[in-house]
Amino acid sequence: MWKRVYILPISLLFITACSQHADVKRDGIEISGKVTYDRVPSAISYGGLAKLDYGKTKKVSSKNIVIKAIDTNSKTLDETTTDKNGKYSLFVPANSEVKIRAYARMYKKDFWDVSVVDNTNAKSLYVMDGDYHNVGNKHNIINLNASSGWSGDGYHAPRVAAPFAILDSINQAMYRVKQADKNAKFPQLTVNWSVNNVAAAGDADSGQIITSHYDGERGLWILGDANSDTDEYDDHIIIHEWGHYFEDQFSRADNIGGSHSPGEALDIRVAFGEGWGNAWSGIATDNPIYFDTSGYQQSSGWYMDLENGAQQNPGWYSEGSVQRILYDLYDKTNEAHDKTSLGFKPMYKVLVGKERNTPAFTSIFSFIDALKRENSSQKRNIDKTVAYEKISKINDAYGSNRTNSANSSVATPVYKNLAVGDSINACTRNNYGVYNKLGNRDFIKIKIDRDGTYQFSANSNNYSADPDIVLYDTKYPHDTIAISSYEGQPNDTLMVSLKKGNYLLDVYDASFNNSCFTVSLNKTSNSYSKPIEKDAKNISKPIKVRELPKRQYY
Repeated sequence: MWKRVYILPISLLFITACSQHADVKRDGIEISGKVTYDRVPSAISYGGLAKLDYGKTKKVSSKNIVIKAIDTNSKTLDETTTDKNGKYSLFVPANSEVKIRAYARMYKKDFWDVSVVDNTNAKSLYVMDGDYHNVGNKHNIINLNASSGWSGDGYHAPRVAAPFAILDSINQAMYRVKQADKNAKFPQLTVNWSVNNVAAAGDADSGQIITSHYDGERGLWILGDANSDTDEYDDHIIIHEWGHYFEDQFSRADNIGGSHSPGEALDIRVAFGEGWGNAWSGIATDNPIYFDTSGYQQSSGWYMDLENGAQQNPGWYSEGSVQRILYDLYDKTNEAHDKTSLGFKPMYKVLVGKERNTPAFTSIFSFIDALKRENSSQKRNIDKTVAYEKISKINDAYGSNRTNSANSSVATPVYKNLAVGDSINACTRNNYGVYNKLGNRDFIKIKIDRDGTYQFSANSNNYSADPDIVLYDTKYPHDTIAISSYEGQPNDTLMVSLKKGNYLLDVYDASFNNSCFTVSLNKTSNSYSKPIEKDAKNISKPIKVRELPKRQYY
């Protein structure tokens, strides 16, 4: 049977589902069958490159997806979802003229709702249709398979399987979470995939999505550019990005986003968030070989071993170290430095509990500290696994007493303390890169003993410096309270009304120069809750209000 992909607006789908559902008795004519899609596996080619191995394509069940019986008037006669084996069963009136439609949507009321849409076509939902046929008066068996569209040397037919492959990878991630928590409920998620999605910056609605990522607003964006970079079959990529959604919706994502790699010295929030995403892809699939296929005929990509990969600049600032630690703590394969096999459930408990509510920024420190507290019998083994990555024993969520500073003069202590009425020196460095790298930012702990209005200042003698002060609450969801919003000045101030409690500062040079600031905190008699105006004689450039950048998690 010839299969086609139809693109329908989401609004239309909801109308047909809600207002055109015909009343069908369950003693009507049964239509049953199985829905599958072409799964193209990854492999390592000659020369150590990652590729899609089209020669080993196999049909895989499409699980938990929405199925409808549609008549010639576009009315829904019955609807259901496939089971874990891709099987479905529908009932329609005898002698009906119907077709079976499979939706690129996994749905279970109050538990999950995941759709794959074409972001380059008004967010239209992908579907796969069978042919119209008369059901007669006997049981019908209708099987559907979504084709990859591969024709031996390229994609010469619609890539019907792609949205269903993406859903199946997400289903695998959700299944692992459900094993840890049978009552887990997954907030609605939209996956934006198109053959027009390319690795370029620009208009996302035209497909210029930079790379596959999570947008922080319950949306995944997935590359689909054939002969350049496609990710629909790269399950580790899909699950990595879904891991950012999990952090955002189940745990907490302090990750500030931006580019990264396993060998870089990163901001601790980025190192943990990206290391978690990598490790999670291996945990969800029980496969430590992380693939990202790309290039001509999807044959010249890369891969890494999440468990046994070579250490590159290991430490508490490394996503490579984080991913190895997390995967080692999970898996059953043990090495000399790894004697723990916790499985995912204890890690899940920490992620949705103490890690979600840590007063510190989320990092390997906050996670390991919580994991040890909840698994005291495994403390020694956990410390041993962590120590292998050149990370000294973790005893609190703030990473106190670090001995490995990655040769950065400003990286330790990880957090400084600033009392009301005092000043401290804070310095930033760009030797590892800018925006989200180690040394770009200084973290400062604040304790406010009395309600009132407080003034934060960051002053520099370097007129090319542009200090920014970002103030965070330390209670979930760790909201940004305020940012000193004047751009292009060597001195910056923030006046804000605060309640008694603990707070965190992120102080950095917005121009990412090598800079030092005197950071001070004082209680004032004013009652303003916005940044104060600067002395006009200190302003050498026009004032421009600064906004926090939109986070995207790659």
